[in-house]
Amino acid sequence: MDAYGPEEVSRGTVFLVGVLTGYLIVEQEGSKNRLDPLSDLIPAVIRKLPTFEMADPVQVPMATGVLMAAAMGMDTVAWRDQFGPIPPNEALVHSFVLWLLADLFDSTTERPGTIDQLMRETFDSMTAEPS
Repeated sequence: MDAYGPEEVSRGTVFLVGVLTGYLIVEQEGSKNRLDPLSDLIPAVIRKLPTFEMADPVQVPMATGVLMAAAMGMDTVAWRDQFGPIPPNEALVHSFVLWLLADLFDSTTERPGTIDQLMRETFDSMTAEPS
């Protein structure tokens, strides 16, 4: 947060929502229990947002828009950027969405911590020094 500021951290969260949504969709292709992005995945996440006391209901339409953009294969950051800077109360909702997607992914793989491990490996590979 200190190095890049809250706006870039918020944009990074929107990016990760897009990546994880896309990954969930691709990972389930061919599965007989596949979650349809528009009728299952997005509603499942949005319905859970009220369980977070700090989630501002006014921000749910924007979070839904980011999820829809991701489900349609769009660049979520570019889609969100067209509406201006991300206010703190919206950024918090995107963080909750990211957490819910990670939880959903872990549930579908029936291996708690799977997405955490995948993200750690991804970030570790990005910071590895070239040989």
